[in-house]
Amino acid sequence: MTSLNMEHKTEISIIVPVYNSEKYLLECLQSIKDQTFEDFEVLLVDDGSSDKSADIARSFCETDSRFRFLHLDRGGVANARNHGLEMAQGKYIGFVDSDDTVEKEYLYELYSAAENNHSEVSSCSYSIVKTHPGKPDKYFPVRIRKLKDGVYSGRFYTDHVIKDWSVRSYLWNKLFRRELFFDNDIRFPSMYFEDIATVARLTFNAKTVAITDKPLYNYYVRANSIMTSPKVEKINDYVLAYGILKNYIAHKGKLHEYKAAFFRFAVIIFFANHYNVFDLHYKTKNFHGWIKNQHVTNKNILYFASRKYIPNEDLPTLPEYVINPWDVN
Repeated sequence: MTSLNMEHKTEISIIVPVYNSEKYLLECLQSIKDQTFEDFEVLLVDDGSSDKSADIARSFCETDSRFRFLHLDRGGVANARNHGLEMAQGKYIGFVDSDDTVEKEYLYELYSAAENNHSEVSSCSYSIVKTHPGKPDKYFPVRIRKLKDGVYSGRFYTDHVIKDWSVRSYLWNKLFRRELFFDNDIRFPSMYFEDIATVARLTFNAKTVAITDKPLYNYYVRANSIMTSPKVEKINDYVLAYGILKNYIAHKGKLHEYKAAFFRFAVIIFFANHYNVFDLHYKTKNFHGWIKNQHVTNKNILYFASRKYIPNEDLPTLPEYVINPWDVN
C-alpha cells in the first residue's frame, strides 16, 4: 500500500526483519507486545529463515492481531524492510531488530516526542547489552557522544548523522513519519550499512527532529552477530554508503553546507576500514593481499571525498573492490 493520502489505520508500524533468530525472537516480540502504548502494528518480515524463526513468528501472530507475518525468499534485510514499508499502515514507521528488545515506554516516549513537538522524526537513547553464557546480561546505557533532549532542525540533525559521531545512523531508536519515505521516494538500498545510506536522506527532508535522552532500546552485542563477523562486502559497502549520501545531498544542491560533515565521515571510514581490512585477513588467517586491499579501500574513500568526484543521481560504483584474501592475485 503506497498511497500517500491513505487513511492511517494505526499510529505506528513497527517493521521487524526476521532471519535465523530463533534463540532471541520470542523475547524481542514479547517486549514489543508489552508496550504501554497500544495503537501499533508489527510487521514480521521473514527473510527466508532456515531455522524455526518463521514458525515462532507465525505462532506469535496468532496470539495478537496487531502482529502480521510475511514470508520472503532470502533477499537481505534491506529487501525485507522495503517490503515491510509497502505493508505498513501507520502514521509513523519504526524498526526493531529481531535479536534486540525494547523497554515498555519505547513507543510511548518516541510517539509523544514526535507528536508534542510536531516533528517528523523522533529519537531515543539506547543501552548496549553484553551477553555472557551463564551470567546475567549487562546493560550499558549510552551516556556520551549524543545530542541531548530537545528539538533540532532536520538539516542540523542531518549534519550530525553524516558525521557519524553525536548521532548515529541507527534505525531502531527512531520513528519516522511515513511521508518521509513515500513523498521523497526513499527506500533501502540492497547492501550492508543500508541504514547509513538511508537515515540521513530521511532526516534531511524532516523539518524537525525531537530527541528524548531516555535509553529505551536494548542493542545486544553477540559474538556471532552480523556486525561482528568479517565480510569483504561490508568493507566495500561502507564506502558505497558514503557515495550514496554524497550523491543525494549534492542532487539537492546542499553539498556545500555539509562539506565538513562529509570530510569527517571520510576520515572515520578511512580509519575504520584500515581496521576492517586487517580484521578480515586476521580472522581468515590469510594475509595474502593485505597491503593491496588496504590500498584499494584508501583509493575508494579518496575517490568519493575528492573534489574530482562529480556526484550524480545514479547509484555509485567503486573504482575497485576489496576482495577476499584467497581471491587476491
